[in-house]
Formats: sequence, structure tokens, C-alpha cells
Amino acid sequence: MWMRTRQDGHSSCIADGGPRRHGARRRAITVAVTALLATAWLATAATAASAAGKQPSSASSGRTTGKRVASAAFSYDLVTALGNVYAFGGAGYFGDASSQHLDAPIVAMAVTPDGHGYWLVGSDGAVFNFGDAHWYGSLASQPLDVGQQIVTIVATPDGKGYWLVDQSGAVSSFGDAAVINGGQPLPASELATPIVSAAIAPDGDGAWFTDAVGHVYGSGEVQWFGSRANKQQHPITAIALVPSGGGYWLADAAGDVWGFGDAAHGAPGPTGLAGSAVGLIPAQNGLGYWVATSAASVISGGDATGRTAPTLPGGIFDVVGIAAAPRVEPSKLPAGAIGYDINWPQCASTGSPEAGTLPGPPANASGSRAYSIAVVGVDGWAVGPYNSCLGAEVAWAKKASYPAGSGSTGAPPYDLYMFLNSPSPGTPIDQTGPGGTCDTLSGKAWQTCLVYNYGYNSALAAVSYAASQGAHAKVWWLDIENDSCAPGMWNDAGNGQWWSCDLGLNATTIQGALDALRSLHLTPGIYCTSVQWAGITDSYLPTGGAPLIWIAGAYWTSPPYPQSSGYPGPGQNTSYCTEAQYRFAGGTPVMLQETPGPNNYPFDPDISC
Repeated sequence: MWMRTRQDGHSSCIADGGPRRHGARRRAITVAVTALLATAWLATAATAASAAGKQPSSASSGRTTGKRVASAAFSYDLVTALGNVYAFGGAGYFGDASSQHLDAPIVAMAVTPDGHGYWLVGSDGAVFNFGDAHWYGSLASQPLDVGQQIVTIVATPDGKGYWLVDQSGAVSSFGDAAVINGGQPLPASELATPIVSAAIAPDGDGAWFTDAVGHVYGSGEVQWFGSRANKQQHPITAIALVPSGGGYWLADAAGDVWGFGDAAHGAPGPTGLAGSAVGLIPAQNGLGYWVATSAASVISGGDATGRTAPTLPGGIFDVVGIAAAPRVEPSKLPAGAIGYDINWPQCASTGSPEAGTLPGPPANASGSRAYSIAVVGVDGWAVGPYNSCLGAEVAWAKKASYPAGSGSTGAPPYDLYMFLNSPSPGTPIDQTGPGGTCDTLSGKAWQTCLVYNYGYNSALAAVSYAASQGAHAKVWWLDIENDSCAPGMWNDAGNGQWWSCDLGLNATTIQGALDALRSLHLTPGIYCTSVQWAGITDSYLPTGGAPLIWIAGAYWTSPPYPQSSGYPGPGQNTSYCTEAQYRFAGGTPVMLQETPGPNNYPFDPDISC
């Protein structure tokens, strides 16, 4: 970062110079999956009769009664037909396919075992991989006949492969996924209507399939536990397996769920369900489940803990699936862990994709050392030039290591940061967004609309660029600095005035960026000082929860500076982590930046609180 903080906490100006798509043809999506499935069901569904399997509960809430066991690890991703991914409950976000022109709608997703990646699949068999999910192949290059559209993707237990299941019951295996039934479809004479969902046995020895009228079919070495064949008022949309493989649930479009085998009793869907139920996942203990709807509601059954329905940005109502995901926690480093933040100044040259000299091993340039904190900047100006060597610097960040004696192994998660400032006149990204369509407004309402959209859309653009470079982090920092302001509502970067003198508008810009990051279920943080925060935002307290804070301008200490610097030990900075006078935005500090300046040190050293 470029904040150069004086003793009074103000900064001096330093010039800043200012998912992969596989084997797919390009065309717009025109297929409405839900409508197609409903049409297929209506052609064959019988009038409802008495329930087969375990009876739904009569609880008026639509959920089973009795003790609820909270699932501390419960988190999930929702995916839409347009390829948007929304992460909830601590699940990681690693990009999505929403910016691509898809040949067919996305129909399902699967998450890697460690939660640091996932796959999306289209009905045409195209597979998209994100995060640490590897691509093992797809069916996109093979034209699929009517009745052979893909309905789901299932990851292997070790995450080194996956299965694609189509409407005929054929299972295509990729990576280390075992072959099921030779990859052949179910006998056409036995298949009443197209398959809509499937579950794979934990050992990969077989699969269960369901169609919209409630039949359940088995393939390979699996046991049949029952079905809802021809007893449905509403089409069946999903099947989910008990983790042990000893039973399964079926869910229909109304959110009604039935349990078979060892699956816990089902329950009727709640009255007034928003959207149609489209996906079903089990609780880890196998005694409950969660159902997702097309309108992004998530309802619980069995002993699964209820969850508040999330609100998706832009009124998204085309969710097609839900996938359970392990929590991806922000890095929790012991106090005194050290590291560095880097950005485009550390590129080999302006615009180069290659990194130049970086801190830490093996060269330990300028007396730098092994690092546990690694923060990489994505841009040099909001909606301005992006970091051209971001990918190379992320490779550096992945080489971080936990401090000796911490008891942790592997690499701690790295963070990303983006620069933020007031908009400029004519900035195209502020005209429309969650703040409204600004040209329909006037006066203060127009200004507020513009700056909120600018902050929101700037953050989305930064995350999108980072994802395009393979950079994904749970924690995203907003770099808020330089309280020398410009009259009016715009920045005046040419004169070193990055923020407007209207502090309320500045606060709205920052709130927009925070809201955008949270809409992607990323953890936002703010880099600033208490003095500059007051000068830029009038000590604004953001809504939506207290952000993490990263305090700039701490005293120089060793470490993180080289021992040869002669600086005092890091205990010199204890007050920055503990005293209220250094805090801002209602947050709790997690790290300090010992900002270089007159000492001309080439890297920005950081230390955890």
C-alpha cells in the first residue's frame, strides 16, 4: 500500500501512477430447466395418494419437532442457472461462471473436500472449475441427444474426480471416479420419465436415481429403500443420500421431504414457500437435511438447525442447486506473526505479468525473512489499472508458513486488498447498481446513488479481476487512505486528493464496497488509521457488522524489520492492538502495518495483533 503516515496519523501523497470455461460453444442461455422438468412431470404425474416411506411430520412449521442439533460446520453454496455462486455460513467463494456466455444453463455444483474449490456443470456437460478444484474432463465436446442432458455432478470423496449424471441415468466418470454400470444408461423400458437427480454411493460402487414422478432406480451395488412412485402432487426435484449410504431423502418442488432407509423422517414444506425446491443436502450426522429453493430460501428438517433465508444481490431467483461446503476460516495467526503486503510496485516492470524482487525466502531480500502474513493488492486505483503481476504475487503468497511452534502446518490463507477512492465524473460503473438507476434521480439522492454504486461495483470488479488471475481469498481489505480531500463529490487525483470533502458521501462509497464483498460472502476488512478514518468518513460506523481492521503507521520494530535496523522489539506496538484511540469503524485490529517511509525500506512489513 502507499500510505506514508506521519506522527500525527496523516498521510503524505505518493503517486500511484495513477473460471475457466472448458469445451463449450458460445451462445446465450435460453433453456428454462425448471419449466422443462415441470412439463415432463405434468405429462405423467398421478394424483397424490398416501405417502410411501416415512411419513412427513404433521408439524405446522413444516419441520420435524424435537431437539435440534446445531451443525457448527454447516455452510453451503448456492448456484444459479446463469453460473452465479453465492457462499454462506463461512463457505469459500472462488469465482463463478456468471461473466461467461454459456451454451447451456448451469444445473449443479460440487465442492472439493477441503472447501477451497468447486465445480459447476452445465446441462450440456461443460465443466467449470474454480479454486483448488482440478478439471478432469467434460462432455461439452460431445453433442448430447434429447434425454441425455446432464442433471448433476458428484465429486469423489478425495476430490480427485467426479461423476456426471444425465437424464437417461448414464454416469460418466472422470479423474479417479469409478465406472458405474459401464457408463451405460438405465434400460429405456424401465425408465418412466427422465432422471432429475442422482446420488452416488460413498464407495463409488453404484448410484441411485430419481425421476419427477418419484421412482427411485438403483445401479451397481446399492440397496433400494423405497420410492414415491406416482404418489406426488408436486414433481420430485432432488435426492440426497444419508452420509453412511444407508438411506436417502426425496424432495419435491413444494419442499416436501420423505425419508427412506436410515434417513430421518421427512416433513411437509412450509406454507408459502418462496420459489420451488431445487436442491437437498444432508446434515453431517445424517439426522437432518436442508432444502434450497429457486428463490434462495434454505429450509431445514430433522435435527438440522434452521437458517435464515439469505438475501441475494439483485433479486436473484434462479437458484438451481445447493452444495454443502466446509467452512473456510480467515487466517488465525498468533500475536506477533510477521509478513508483508505487496502490489504492482513489486512487479518486474510496469505492466509486466512477472514479479520482481519479493520479500522472504529464498533470497531474503533487504533482510526480509520467512513470513506468515501475505497480503496482495489487486489494483492501484478503484476501477483503474489492475496489478499486472497478481498471479505471480499470489504464487509468492502461497509460500507463506505458520510461525514455528504455532502447532499449525501448511500455508496460512493469504488475503487480498483493493484500493478505494471517490468516483470521478463520467465513471461508467456508477450509473446503475443496488443504489438505483442514478439518472432518474437528482440532488443528494443522485449523489448518494452514484457513490454507493461506485463502491459496490468497484468491489465486484476487483473480485472478478482477481478470480480471472487465479487469486481467491476469504478476507478482502479496503485500502482507505489520504484525507486530503477535493471540494464537491469527486476525487481530484491529479492534486493528490483521492476523496471528496463530503464525508457522508465517502462513507456511502465505502459502505457500498463492504456490502458488495459481503454479498459474495467474503470477509471485509479496512486498512486505515483512526485519524484518517475520521478525516475521510467523520468516524463512520459501517452497517452490516464490524469489519476487521488493519492499522497503518505503527512504529518500526524488529522483527519484522531486519535485526540490523536497530529498531526496538515488537512489544513497542502493543498499544496499537489494545488501545481504543487507534481503532476505527467499530472494528477490532487483527494486524498492524509498520509503514515504511523515510527509512526507504522496499517492502511493507506487517505484524499480527
